Amino acid sequence: MSVMAREYAVLAVVLLALVAGSLGACGGERVFSAEEFVQEVHAEGVQLNLGQELATTEGGVTELHAVELEPLVGAPAVPGEGPPSGSLAVYEDTAGAGDRLEDCRNAADLLCYQAANVVVILDQGGIEADRLGVSMKKLAD
Repeated sequence: MSVMAREYAVLAVVLLALVAGSLGACGGERVFSAEEFVQEVHAEGVQLNLGQELATTEGGVTELHAVELEPLVGAPAVPGEGPPSGSLAVYEDTAGAGDRLEDCRNAADLLCYQAANVVVILDQGGIEADRLGVSMKKLAD
């Protein structure tokens, strides 16, 4: 199995688990701010750097930030690529985040993750993105 196929298989499993966790959270659903979310993934051992706040006209978004994953210490660098980066959107509720996740799934070249009311969209994969997906699954449970 190629590295890309493995990444997509891992992503599919993580996304299914996240959606199942989101659907199971009735009533007392968890809600994060951008800073709270970053603290939670840091506690899981994933170094996600919250960047500058970005402008958005998308309804239901309370915060939108640029993000970058720190390269894993000792992991080989991929020539021509930096660490995975993208955006972190905080929605008013999980329904808005779920809608954004569905839209993102239609873009074949993006990696899309959801935990509660937060959606992270990355421009490339790698071991750091896989670790973020696992961390977000834990947060969704």
